[in-house]
Amino acid sequence: MSSLAILICTLPERFEKLKRLKNILDPQVERFKDQVLVHYNDAGRHIPTGTKRNMLVEQTQSDYFCFIDDDDQVTSFYLDEIVKAMAHNPDVITFNGWMTTNGANMANFTIRLGSDYIERNGQYYRFPNHLCPMKRERVNMVKFPDLWEQEDYRWAKLINDRRLLKSEVHIPLDLYHYEFTTNKPPYAKPTRLR
Repeated sequence: MSSLAILICTLPERFEKLKRLKNILDPQVERFKDQVLVHYNDAGRHIPTGTKRNMLVEQTQSDYFCFIDDDDQVTSFYLDEIVKAMAHNPDVITFNGWMTTNGANMANFTIRLGSDYIERNGQYYRFPNHLCPMKRERVNMVKFPDLWEQEDYRWAKLINDRRLLKSEVHIPLDLYHYEFTTNKPPYAKPTRLR
């Protein structure tokens, strides 16, 4: 039986967003408490996000690990699907989801092994990134750069370019809502989320 560490970087001032995520995630973790652990890093803004991510990875010894961003959301069946996929022992577990920008402009995304990192006809396609459960032994040697921004993309690109992931289980369901927030205009009008 494989184990999974869910790793979450957060900040004290984002407690309400983290609480919203925990309301969905904690009951799921409780169902799989023998297989799934959650670790947090709330060390503050003086430490780069990439450094925090590396610290979290180093704290765990699970077979798989993934990140959930504290301001994002997962579905109520997220872990049901992830745990089922882990039973097949792939290098990476990928899935579909949707993103919004400042609560608006909903767009779907698909993360797949072998995909390009592109947008086509309003749909985003991505190679596996930090949101995907990855087998520790395949990617443990790749470190996040010590940056505050784009550390996740750069880490994922290194893994993709080195072709470290060989096998995948793709879950063709929307499991993850990525909430991109910017303080830069233009501000979009909110849209209904599904």
